[in-house]
Amino acid sequence: MNYIMKKILFAVPLLAILLVACDPSTENYASPGANVTPEELTSEFQLTQKTQGNNNIAVVTSPARYIKVYDASNNSLVGEGTAPIIQVVPPVAEVNYYVTTINPDGSVIKSTAKKASITEYTDLPALYDKIFGDGNGGYTTTTWTWDTDLPRYWGNGGWGSSTGPAWWGAPDPANIDTEAAGKGMPTDGTGAWFSLNLAGVNTSRGETGTVNVSEAVVKAGWDIGTMKFSGTVPLMGVLPNDNNQRCYTYQIMKADGEHLVLVAASSNGYEGWFLCFKKK
Repeated sequence: MNYIMKKILFAVPLLAILLVACDPSTENYASPGANVTPEELTSEFQLTQKTQGNNNIAVVTSPARYIKVYDASNNSLVGEGTAPIIQVVPPVAEVNYYVTTINPDGSVIKSTAKKASITEYTDLPALYDKIFGDGNGGYTTTTWTWDTDLPRYWGNGGWGSSTGPAWWGAPDPANIDTEAAGKGMPTDGTGAWFSLNLAGVNTSRGETGTVNVSEAVVKAGWDIGTMKFSGTVPLMGVLPNDNNQRCYTYQIMKADGEHLVLVAASSNGYEGWFLCFKKK
């Protein structure tokens, strides 16, 4: 009898704990028993910017739900959680996001997309300061030209191993002019330049475009980030052993505010083409 009573007494407080833990009123979360419609999810979710026009956006719902956030332009997943924060990097000036959530019955519900304009960029990766920085915590236009202070400032080397032109390349201005003409970039030789800012790229060859910088690396301890161009390429932005085709994606080898070293991968998998610049 005593043994039975002890089991009953033990079960009572345990049941009370379970009832409290399951009480939806203890948290501002959606009730696990309530389904939501696409229209309700759309009205619940908001894009909350750090300040008006800021690039740091919290995606929230009220009540809080676990959501996945997608870019409506390409349906790519950009974040997930109960209040994920999405950091938008230049040159993106507008976002268009929708969210999905899973109902208790297992159905996946998708909201209508909502837009937010970006007019201010803050809290960007430190790499941005080294490439676009004005030296005072802000961003400006930086102009880059060949780093002729180096013994070799354009050429090839080992992909994933070399840190600059190591095998063959241009050691002097006369050589770079010859190489530029031979690679179909005749104006990219002596005195050529390209300028970067958060809004885009300008080149001395008269082309314009945009650039995206990230801290994504291909080999830890080798490169420090990725630079992707659109619409144009940096000086001599071609792959000589791939029919001089233009290359738009580069790994960043060095960026210290005064020097910028980029490398592009040849299709052979072992060769990289290094471009070494200094601030003009």
